[in-house]
Amino acid sequence: MSLKFKFGKKPKKPSAPAEGTNWHALPVVTNRLTTRSVCKVVTRNTTTAPTEAESTFNLVCDGIVHELQQGNSVQLGELGWLRLSFSSEGVDDLTKFNAASMIKNVKIVFTPSKTLMNDIKNGLEFENVGVVDEGFTFPSTKSYLEYKQTGKLPVQGGVEDNTGDDSGEDDGDHQLG
Repeated sequence: MSLKFKFGKKPKKPSAPAEGTNWHALPVVTNRLTTRSVCKVVTRNTTTAPTEAESTFNLVCDGIVHELQQGNSVQLGELGWLRLSFSSEGVDDLTKFNAASMIKNVKIVFTPSKTLMNDIKNGLEFENVGVVDEGFTFPSTKSYLEYKQTGKLPVQGGVEDNTGDDSGEDDGDHQLG
């Protein structure tokens, strides 16, 4: 399996973005799969109907809401665990704390199981599918490096612009291939 990534710049120190950037590999999401499509895939070689799997999944999701609201963490089989987390404003005096207005950013934290992480990493390879810089997505590291050397953006399909315009003026309308 090959996981696609693009290079992008991120601050060297998130707390001090003015100190410059480094190149980082950023994951590329290939597709967004619906619950229905996942249920079709996982039931393909079973006697379980995809609609049965989807109904069961939806029931589990409904139950998770109540359990998380009760302060419980919830295990999802070999996937891992869900729990609620939040941040809050600080106070000097405990009597001045108002939970309704001072607790913020309630979110669900997913902690994958060791089994899931090992299964995902087993046989995983990575494929570079471009570079993101200066507002453009370059289709490859090679095209980005060529741009940095020549100042010319790559043309869609790798074909030179043969419009006959040798004015050297840049119309600013660039499309990357």
